[in-house]
Amino acid sequence: LEGADFSDTLTLGYLYGYLGISWKKLRLLLSAFPLWTTNNLDPGWEILQRGPVRSSLKRHSLDYLRQRLQIRPSDVYKMIKTHTRLSTYDAATKILPTLDKLQRSLGLRNSELRQLILRMPSVIGMGTSEKDGGKPSAFDQRLDFFQNEAGMSIKELKEAVLKQPSLIQYGIASSLRPKLDFFLKELGIPHDHIGRIIYTSPAIMGLSLNTLRLKVASIMKLCALHPYEVGMIVAVSPPTLFLSQKGKIEPALKYLALALSLDEPRDLGELVLKAPRLLRQGLETSLMKKIDLIVEALPSTNMKDSNRVAAGILRQNPALFDTSNAVITERIERCVDAGKDVAQYLLPSTKGRKKLFQYPTREMGDPIFMSSIATFDSSLSKIYPDAASSAKEMGLKRADIVKACTNGLPLDGHYFSSLMYPCEVKSKSLSASTADTTNVYVSMFCSGGIYPSDSVEATRGQSTTGGFAIQIISEGTEETRLLFEMSNAANKCFGIRVPLGRERSGDKLLTVFPLVNPSRNRCDLFSCASALRVMEAFLATKRKDVQLFYDIKVHTDSTYVWKFVRDQERLMSLGSCFTSLEMLSRMDVTDGSSFNVDILHPLARSFSRLNGQEEPPQSKNHRPFYNSRVNFCSSFDGKLQPREIKTLKELGKSAAMWQFNREKSFVPK
Repeated sequence: LEGADFSDTLTLGYLYGYLGISWKKLRLLLSAFPLWTTNNLDPGWEILQRGPVRSSLKRHSLDYLRQRLQIRPSDVYKMIKTHTRLSTYDAATKILPTLDKLQRSLGLRNSELRQLILRMPSVIGMGTSEKDGGKPSAFDQRLDFFQNEAGMSIKELKEAVLKQPSLIQYGIASSLRPKLDFFLKELGIPHDHIGRIIYTSPAIMGLSLNTLRLKVASIMKLCALHPYEVGMIVAVSPPTLFLSQKGKIEPALKYLALALSLDEPRDLGELVLKAPRLLRQGLETSLMKKIDLIVEALPSTNMKDSNRVAAGILRQNPALFDTSNAVITERIERCVDAGKDVAQYLLPSTKGRKKLFQYPTREMGDPIFMSSIATFDSSLSKIYPDAASSAKEMGLKRADIVKACTNGLPLDGHYFSSLMYPCEVKSKSLSASTADTTNVYVSMFCSGGIYPSDSVEATRGQSTTGGFAIQIISEGTEETRLLFEMSNAANKCFGIRVPLGRERSGDKLLTVFPLVNPSRNRCDLFSCASALRVMEAFLATKRKDVQLFYDIKVHTDSTYVWKFVRDQERLMSLGSCFTSLEMLSRMDVTDGSSFNVDILHPLARSFSRLNGQEEPPQSKNHRPFYNSRVNFCSSFDGKLQPREIKTLKELGKSAAMWQFNREKSFVPK
C-alpha cells in the first residue's frame, strides 16, 4: 500500500479486521487487480526532500501511467521517488508520446516497456520530439549514433537497453563518442566488433574513461601486452572491462603467474591471449578449483610433481580455464575409466571456437601512458600505441616524449610513462615514526552492503537499508587489549551495533548505516569514514603515549571508494577544507550529491587529522594527531584472502538485512 490513498488503507483494514479476510488473500486480490487502488496525491516528506516535485500530484498523469504499464501505486511512488520531475509531466503532451516513441523505435513489448520504465523512470523526461528547425530530438540522435556510428541493429540496441536502461541517456559528445574513440584508436578494436561489445556488456559505456584506461594499463603491465592486444581480449570477452581492477583482474593474474610458474610477464600475456575469457572466472571457485581437479586426477603421489604437471597442462591448454568444473570432471572421469593418461588426454585439440579475428603479425611499438598528474596509478588521460603516435598528436618530438618517460618531468603540462622506461614517483606523508618509538601496525578492512539488493526485476526506488562491517588486524602490541579498546571506541561512534552471533574474536565491528538514501556506494564510503572515526576516538586516549606510533592502513573492496581515496595527496588537500562547500569548490564542482559530499568531507577531514596535518583556523574542537599515519589500500592488497573479503562483504549485507527486518517487524504477516 506504499503510495496508495489513505482510503485504500482503511478499506483493506476493514476487510481484514471486520470481515476476517487474511492478508494472503488481500495480497492475491491486489496482484490480480493492480488498478483497484488509487494513488495518494500527497507526495509526502520523503519525496519532497529529494528534489523538485509538485505539492499535489496530477491524478490523470498517475492514472495513465498505471493503466499503460499495469502497475500499482507503490510502483508509481517509487518511480517518483527516483525521478521527482515525473510528478510535473503531463500525460497527453509528455508521457504518452514518449512511451509511444520508445516502444515503437525499439520494438518493445508491453512487458519490456514496463521493465524499462520501472528500472529507469527518468527516460520519460528524455526529449523525443523534433526541436525547432527540424533538429532531431535527443533520443533520435542517440538512436542514430548506435545504429550508424556503433554499427548496432535495432534488435541488439533493444537488448542492450533492457540490460542497461541508462544507455539511451548518456551524452553523445561527453560519453558515448569518446568511448567509441577509446575502443577504436587506443585499443585498436575493429569497427565491426564495437556493436557486439555494447550489446554484450552495455554497462561498460557507463564507466569513466579513466577507469577503463586504468584497467587496461593494469593488464598491460602484469602481462607485458600492447594496448591493441588488450583490445583483442576485450573484443572476444567484453565483460573483462567491467571486472574490478583490484578485486578481480590483478588477483587473478598474480595467482596464475604464481600457480603456473610463469616467471616472465609476457608468458602470462600469451596465456591470456589464448584464453581471453579466463579473467572472468572466479579465483577460488574456478581457477584454483581446476588446478585441484587436475592434480587429484594425476597418478603421482608427490604433490609437488603433480602441481608441476598440472601447471604444464594448463600452460599448454589454457582453454581449460574457460571450461566449467563439471565438464572437466566429466572428461577426467571418462579418461580414467578408459585407462588413458590424463596428462595427454587434457592437451589441446584442433577443435574449439572459431576465432573472431586473427591477431596482427606486425611488430608493435612500446606503448605510452599520458597523465595529468605525476602518479599513473590513479589517473590516465590517454594510452598511445607508441611514442611516435603520442608525439604526432601532441605536436612534439618523439625524442622529447621518450625523455619525459625516463625523467618523470612534465612535458607541455602532461606526464608520460612507458612499460620500457617506467618512472617511479613516491608520495609524501606528513607524519612519520622516529627511532624512539615502537610501531603498531593496524589494518582495517571495510565493506558495506544494502538490503534488498538492486536487480533488473526490482522497481527502482524501493525502500532499502544499509549496513557495514569493519575487520581489524593489528601487529606490534597486545592484540586482545587493542581490540577491546577499539570496540569501546566504536561504541562511542556508532548508535546501533549489530550482534555478531557466535563471533567471539572481537576483531569485527558490525553496525547499520545511519544516514538517508542508503546505497551500496554510500555504505562503502561510510564504512571507511567510520573506520577513521573509530581510530580518532581510540587515539584520543593515546595522545600522551609518545612511545607508540600507529601505522594504519584502511582497506576498501569498493571501486567507487577507491577512486576517491587512491590519490592521497589530493585527499590531504581536501581535508584542509573546513566546510563541504569549500571542498566542492576545490574539486571544481557545484553539486555534491554525485560525490556523496556528506560522507566524503568528514572522511577527508579525519584523514587529514590522523596524518598530522594542521587544522584550519576555523576549527575549534579538533586537533591533529602526531602519533599516527593513515594510508588507503585495496582490500585485495592486504592480508585477507579473497574468501575472507567476501565473508566481510556478506557481513555488511547481513547488517543491512538485520536493520531491514527490524524496521519491518511491525508489518502484519
